Amino acid sequence: MGMIHCEYARLAADDFDKARTDPTWALEHIDELAGEWVQMDLPAQEARYFSIGTVWGPLHNVLRVHGEMPVDPVQGGAALGAAEGITPVRYLGPEDVEKAAAFLVGTSFDTLAPLADATRLCDEDVCPDPSEHAAETDAERLAQAYGELAAFYGAAAEAGDAVVLMLN
Repeated sequence: MGMIHCEYARLAADDFDKARTDPTWALEHIDELAGEWVQMDLPAQEARYFSIGTVWGPLHNVLRVHGEMPVDPVQGGAALGAAEGITPVRYLGPEDVEKAAAFLVGTSFDTLAPLADATRLCDEDVCPDPSEHAAETDAERLAQAYGELAAFYGAAAEAGDAVVLMLN
C-alpha cells in the first residue's frame, strides 16, 4: 500500500448543497480545487483545498487521545459518497466545522504534544502498516500540520463553509 494522504476541501453553502445531492459533481469540483491548490501554493488559511499529507495518522491519534474534540476533524463527518480513496469521502457541515475550528484554534499543540505515542501511528482499519508513517511522529512536523489544520478550519468556519475530508 502506498503512502496515505489526508486531504480537505472547503465548500461554500451553495456548493455544499449541490455536493450532497450530486456526489459525482462534488468529486469533480474537488478535483478542480485540488488542481488550483497545487498551482497556486496557497497557505492553509487561504486555500479552498488543503492536505496534511501523511502526518494524519499520528495527528489523529493525538487528537483522539486528548479526547475532548467535539467533532473529528481528521476522519469524522458523514459519508458524501462511495469510497474514492481509502475510505468514503466524508464531510463536516458548517456547524461541525465551527466546532472543529473552535477546538483546533483554542487548543495549542503544546497541550497535545505530550499525548503523542510513537507506537500508535494510525488507525489499523485504514493503515494496516504503521511503519509507513514512522517519520510523521516528529514533533515539529506534527506541530506544523496541526497549525495548518487549525488555520484551514478557522478560515472555513469564518466563511461558513463545509469541509470535505478524504484519505487517499
